[in-house]
Amino acid sequence: MKLRERYQQFRDPAVVKANIVRSVYASMALENQTVSLERLNELYEQQRRETASDQRPELLAD
Repeated sequence: MKLRERYQQFRDPAVVKANIVRSVYASMALENQTVSLERLNELYEQQRRETASDQRPELLAD
């Protein structure tokens, strides 16, 4: 069983984003490295855009 089949909420990109941002924020806070949630959201969106642009359809088809 795949993760998305077992946990239906992970099909929603907003839920995935919220979980990742919250986890990173909490981990950094434990290490006394405070970063604003706004900055983490910006970094998440930037990484998502870079990852999407790196995936070339011609390579995925093979």
